[in-house]
Amino acid sequence: MASLPWDTIVNILTRLPVEDLLRYRCVSKTWCSLIDGPDFIKMHLNRSMETSSHLSLVRGHGELYSVDVDNLDSAAVLLNPPVNEGLGKDIVGHCNGLLVLTNKDGDTAIWNPATRKHIKVPTSDLKKNPGMFEFGMVGFGYDPVNDDYKLLRMIHYYLYGFAARSEVKVYSRKSNTWKRVADFPYSVIYRANGVLAANSLHWMLGIQSQSGSFEIVVAFDLVTEEYREISLPKKKILKDKSYYTTMTELGGWLCVVTKYHVDQMADLVDIWVLKESWTKLFSVVPSDVTGSFEYVMPLAYLKSVQQVLFDQGGEKLMWYDLERKGAISVKEISGPKCSLTVLYVRTLLGVGGGDGDNNGKKAGEDGDKGKEKKQQSGKKR
Repeated sequence: MASLPWDTIVNILTRLPVEDLLRYRCVSKTWCSLIDGPDFIKMHLNRSMETSSHLSLVRGHGELYSVDVDNLDSAAVLLNPPVNEGLGKDIVGHCNGLLVLTNKDGDTAIWNPATRKHIKVPTSDLKKNPGMFEFGMVGFGYDPVNDDYKLLRMIHYYLYGFAARSEVKVYSRKSNTWKRVADFPYSVIYRANGVLAANSLHWMLGIQSQSGSFEIVVAFDLVTEEYREISLPKKKILKDKSYYTTMTELGGWLCVVTKYHVDQMADLVDIWVLKESWTKLFSVVPSDVTGSFEYVMPLAYLKSVQQVLFDQGGEKLMWYDLERKGAISVKEISGPKCSLTVLYVRTLLGVGGGDGDNNGKKAGEDGDKGKEKKQQSGKKR
């Protein structure tokens, strides 16, 4: 490795998993400075995102487990999250390998499971009001303009069944402070975590009006911190079938999943993604490979091989091939049945005020230059 050009070494290292890179920090001070540097951390993250590599699933029902997507046959690894397990815990948001966990007591942390580092989020002053019924909504994502990770928390207050008011605050990881933003434009009657896509958080709402009921998506832009509305794709009406629509993120796009049911069992699932406009990506129907399914949800889109990974009821994972237009394999997941499944990319991203050590060596900087300068400074003139 010492004889290789520095750029080649950097290129090789950006392809390695986090667990290897953490060990390679001990190779030399130069390597440690490189791997801890913000340029390298971003290069490693971008390559992982572009190639859909270094992906893991966090699964949980009480305890949290991690499963390597590249090796689904491997044993699930028990995780040690940085919140009080006795009070219960939930993953309320995730972005670029950082997960936001909270418990019933309101303790919140931003956590990188790959590096095992975390930062506690200060408690916001959104407080419960006696005599009022409330619903909370949460979201987490990245603001690329200000290079900041933001956590949104809102509470909707109800009194005697009527919406009284709402409060919305945004936490900045960079400044480690909360600030009040504009109230959510609609009253809601359920809890929901925002779906992150295209630097915005999204919630799907059912709206009642004089002309009838309809569904819309409300988005909160993490850069401008403003709301906007997005219409949903038109559903086809199928005779003798009910349907249920939900949202997720898939391949960086906002994704709408419509499941058509007969006798509680899904027999058709339409997958739509929002590119410049709504595009139907594909449909899934039960087959000999999949078996019957009541619940299916897309987790990851591997664009390089044109495959989509699905969660089947917390018990199985299904690979769907877009070119073959069918499921190609179903795997049972090791570990207990889980009610929560979150996909994340293993990254070196820091959880403090910046991405790694700002004094780290830049990714393109020659590792021998510092040594050469030191040797030159020791020569007699």
